[in-house]
Amino acid sequence: MPVDGVLAWAPRGEGGDVDAATNITTTDLASGEVGRDLWELALPHLTSALAGDERAYVDALEAAARAAGLARKVPVAGLLDAYREGTARISTKFRVGDHAEAEATTRRLLALEHVALTRIAAGYSGGLGETIDQLSRVADEGSALDGDTGAIKPGEFDERLSLEVERCRRMDLSLGLLELALGDGEDERPSTGTVARDRVVRHEIGDCLRENLRRYDSVGLAQDGAFLLVLPDVSRRGLAGAAERLRRELGHCAGRGRAPAFTFALAHYDPVDVNADEMLAGLSRGMQEALGSHQALAWV
Repeated sequence: MPVDGVLAWAPRGEGGDVDAATNITTTDLASGEVGRDLWELALPHLTSALAGDERAYVDALEAAARAAGLARKVPVAGLLDAYREGTARISTKFRVGDHAEAEATTRRLLALEHVALTRIAAGYSGGLGETIDQLSRVADEGSALDGDTGAIKPGEFDERLSLEVERCRRMDLSLGLLELALGDGEDERPSTGTVARDRVVRHEIGDCLRENLRRYDSVGLAQDGAFLLVLPDVSRRGLAGAAERLRRELGHCAGRGRAPAFTFALAHYDPVDVNADEMLAGLSRGMQEALGSHQALAWV
């Protein structure tokens, strides 16, 4: 039985007496750190695996491989090679005395190879997957864009709007704002506070908005999850036309399932004589009035 990472194996001779005893350690099975880390977890369970119960053995291999994937210090090929190297060394030690019991055990070890290698690969992939998820979360937290919709995050959007306000004032341009709230398609009253659609639909809506706006228009998010659009240098009629076009296109984008209910609040400034905070506050009040009166489109 394994004791402190050592596999004690006692082969029997033709007369049934113990001819020799071979104590296998992780150092015996691996020539490098990668192999030692792999076999350190697996070796205590090898005896049970050879006796027919390989669950703990392959679980240990998978766990070691997952740790390697998380550490990202070694390619999966290095782990697979380390496993093959270890089993080859075990087989060599088992063949001492060339007895039938050792040969049967060696065949059992070879029969385990496929599932063992598969679990090593699965564990490594799982570790890499967790690493990618962690890096994605870090990237999303540091990005100005929302990961689900591709829209500008609320705090970043406030800064973008402030810059657009200053630019329009400086260049004597008009400015249009549009807020879009989504409902669940069943209640006639959409809600900006609760996003009733799933992440896939919101992603599709974000894509649809960007595809149907000009390259210098901006798509952002309010704190309550509503979409906010900034359209510089646009007339009042042009803003109204953009809203109607977006309503039509969004119906196509989100119409593959139960289409959400859309509510638009619009504000137009010519000249731009208020600041960004006042614009957003006015747009929010207009949206609440639209929701309260069940209007699909309302002007601030």
